Amino acid sequence: MMKYGVFLPTVNNGYILSKASPQYMPSYELNKQISVDAEAAGYEFVLTMSKFRGYGSEGSGFWDYAQDPLAVVGPLIGATSTVKIWGSVGAPSVHPAMAARIAATYDDASGGRFGINIVAGWNRSEYAQMGLWPGEDYPSKRYGYVDEYVHILRTLWETGRMTYESEHFRLDDCLVQPTPRHGVTVIIPGQSPRSIEAAANRADVNFVLGDFDQVAKARADLVSVASRAGRDVGTAALYGIITAPTDAEAVEMVQSFAADTDVEAADGLRAAAAGDPTGMSAKIQTQERRQVLDVDFDHPTRAAVVTGSCLFHPHLVGSYDRIAAFLHDLDQVAGVDRSVLSFPDYTTDVSAFMQNVAPRVSHLAAV
Repeated sequence: MMKYGVFLPTVNNGYILSKASPQYMPSYELNKQISVDAEAAGYEFVLTMSKFRGYGSEGSGFWDYAQDPLAVVGPLIGATSTVKIWGSVGAPSVHPAMAARIAATYDDASGGRFGINIVAGWNRSEYAQMGLWPGEDYPSKRYGYVDEYVHILRTLWETGRMTYESEHFRLDDCLVQPTPRHGVTVIIPGQSPRSIEAAANRADVNFVLGDFDQVAKARADLVSVASRAGRDVGTAALYGIITAPTDAEAVEMVQSFAADTDVEAADGLRAAAAGDPTGMSAKIQTQERRQVLDVDFDHPTRAAVVTGSCLFHPHLVGSYDRIAAFLHDLDQVAGVDRSVLSFPDYTTDVSAFMQNVAPRVSHLAAV
């Protein structure tokens, strides 16, 4: 059965680069209300995003305002009681021993609801501004870095102390106590061969994106590699949701956003992504971001998967029925039973999705 999570808007204006979509600054109150709404509506988890610098030329543009993806987790845990709170960490920005201690604290505070998403980092400018970019060869080494990072996390959680030395890290009888009592969910994003290998060997959940076939392949690759290691690792697919009662209404909405694309932000995003030759996320960002968006329903029942223009990541566009059919097939055909969802207007769309789409997915699964 498909489980749903909310990709929290911990950055200004969420995940649509348009001046016509809802405009807002990130705040604790906003993300608290979204998390409370998600809990009430039946979502499994909420997830923060790691971002330290956006794409405006003057420091006041798209994503130049962002909350810390781990710090905001603490108060969100206190404001909720059942929904899982998954926080992200930009791996080069926080030493794994510190991340292990933070995670142990949140595990205790949440009663076992905390998960940590280990973001390798592809955008040099985010980390170089703080003197934290690991080096020019980091893009080719980053999943080795992540593999070591999670190895350190898990060892400290299991034993409470560790001595370790490598190219990236040095721990001298490092203590992290108390250790987590409940267990921390580890999420590793990415679907390149190296990221799949890291997720298969170290993670509980692999976070992916793409069209239906790309996500299905990522799932199959993960299962293959994880089975050789004797592990069972879940997959969560990221999609934005633009939906309405009819296809025509949904298409009109996304095209209105595209017509007012934030061109400066789009150009900045493409320029940053050009520095990452391997990542799927970066490949998506290098697409032409025109202010005209084509929406093709190339499957008889499923939603269209739309990328480019004003959309940061792939979005599902279509009627409630088409969105439901896509998510049903993602679960039943591709074997991906978690989806991480973003929305144009979180204040209404989080609840509306569970009222209008989720019951249709359940109905299809019961047929």
